Amino acid sequence: MSTRIGRTVTTPELAELIELHLSGSETDIKNPLWKILDSSISGRGIFAARDIKESEIIFRERALLAGPTGHKNSKLNTCCVCYCQLSGNDTDLLCKLGCSMPVCENCSTSERHRRECETFRQWKPKDLSKVNPHSLRIVTVMRCIFLNEEQSKLLISLQANGDKYYRAEVERAAACFECFPKNPQILEWFYRTICVLNTNAFEGRSNVGNHEVLVRALFPLAGLMNHRCVPNATHSFENGETIVVRAAKAIARGDEIVTTYAHILWSNLARKMFLGLTKHFMCQCQRCLDPTACMQKLCERDAEHKYESI
Repeated sequence: MSTRIGRTVTTPELAELIELHLSGSETDIKNPLWKILDSSISGRGIFAARDIKESEIIFRERALLAGPTGHKNSKLNTCCVCYCQLSGNDTDLLCKLGCSMPVCENCSTSERHRRECETFRQWKPKDLSKVNPHSLRIVTVMRCIFLNEEQSKLLISLQANGDKYYRAEVERAAACFECFPKNPQILEWFYRTICVLNTNAFEGRSNVGNHEVLVRALFPLAGLMNHRCVPNATHSFENGETIVVRAAKAIARGDEIVTTYAHILWSNLARKMFLGLTKHFMCQCQRCLDPTACMQKLCERDAEHKYESI
C-alpha cells in the first residue's frame, strides 16, 4: 500500500506556485486554455478554460527536474545535460574531471554541469571506468538541491506517494560513491523528491538531433493531468525537457483534460496490471468497467509475462 508523504497545500496555493513556475516560458499564463481545480477523478486536475479544438496546443511546459532514466536496458551514451549522443568507449563518455557523469565537450564547461560535477566529486565515485546506471539515475534526484526557494516550495507541494521501494533508488546510488551524503535532512529531501517523481514524473522518449533518448522529467502542470483509458489529450516531448500537450479531440469548456498513463490499445487486463503495478491504483473509468471491451486484447499469458518484471 502506498503512503502519502508531506503536507497538503490548497488548490489555489498550488495553482499560484505553478503559475510562478511557468512565468517566462512559452506558456500563456495570462490567457491560459486551462485552469487547476479539484477533480472528481483524483485530487486536483486540469480543466478547459474555454472550448479547445482538436489538435490545438493546450500548453507547453519546461521540466522542474529532468535527467536520463538510467535504465540498464537503455543506452547510457547520452550527455546528462543536453542529451546529445556521445561516441567513443566507456571512459570517453565520462567527464574528464572525474565526476562519473557522461557529458559532451560543450556542456563539460557549462555552469549547470560545474555545480553538479563538484557535488559528485565530493561524493567520490567508486568506478570511473564506465557509466553506472544507478549513479546516472540519481542525477535527476540530486538536481533538487539546486532548485531556488519558489521551485522547492512547488516540489514540496506536489503529491508524493511512497511505497516500500522508494528508498531503494538512493541506496543503490549510495553504493556507487565513497562519501554519499548521510545527513538525515538531505536524505529526506532526496526521498521526498523520489516520491514526487514516482507519482508525477513522465518517463518518455525524446528526439535530440537524430538521437532518441529516454528521459525522466517532472512537469508540475502536466503531472496534474488525471488518467482515463480514453483520454482527450495527448503529449509529446521536445529537447528532453519540454512537454507539449495537445487536444486529442475537441474539449468543451469546463471538461477535465485527461491523459492515459497506459497504452491506449492495450486490453483491459494489460492496463489494469500496468496501472496497479506502476501507479498503485485500479482505474474505474467506463472503458475499464465494460466487460465487452476488447480493443487489441492481449491474452492473459502474454500480459502476465510482460509485466511480471515491472
